[in-house]
Amino acid sequence: MSQQTSTVSPLNFPQPGVEKERKLIGDRGGYFLKRFEGEIGTNVSACYQCERCTNACPVAHYMDIKPHQVIRYIQLGWREELLQSATIWVCLSCEMCSTYCPNEVGVAESINHLRNMAAHSSIPPKEKQLAVFHQTFLEELQRHGRINEFWLMKAYSLKPGIFKEKIKSGLFKDELLKGLTLWKKGRLVLLPGRSRAIKDLKKVFRRKQGEIS
Repeated sequence: MSQQTSTVSPLNFPQPGVEKERKLIGDRGGYFLKRFEGEIGTNVSACYQCERCTNACPVAHYMDIKPHQVIRYIQLGWREELLQSATIWVCLSCEMCSTYCPNEVGVAESINHLRNMAAHSSIPPKEKQLAVFHQTFLEELQRHGRINEFWLMKAYSLKPGIFKEKIKSGLFKDELLKGLTLWKKGRLVLLPGRSRAIKDLKKVFRRKQGEIS
């Protein structure tokens, strides 16, 4: 009689020092997906993971969650993982991902909405400086109705810890030299202008924050 032996793949054995975390597929996914689609007005469910968005993204290499994975995470309801990611801050909002999407899912709009969600949440941003810059950009836009590069960088540099980090890394000197070059060429406006639609813009911000209906 021949003895029958069974072979077990070594992949089935737990690796030493590696904790395998199991996630429930669909856990809260339906609720988060429907709410998300209602807030941004795009059909996230139409994504079939062709990865064209990731292939078109110029900064996908620097993302911990690739654009096509972002959409999949939204479908699964993995909100915390998305808000804790570096991707939502690294994104350039160039909309190359949305342009190349065959189903017009609105990948860039989804990432931008996640960025705004993270900015208003208690979750610490993975890319702190980018998060501070994003918030400063919105504050300056609400204040003047348009963006003035000089005042934007001034407001950003005055945020806690930012100026010190710029001095330490040498970035402040580079920015100063570049700003001086732009000013000499007449490309840097020192006084901010105000948009004529500043009142309407402030209403949009207040409505978004739930202060008015």
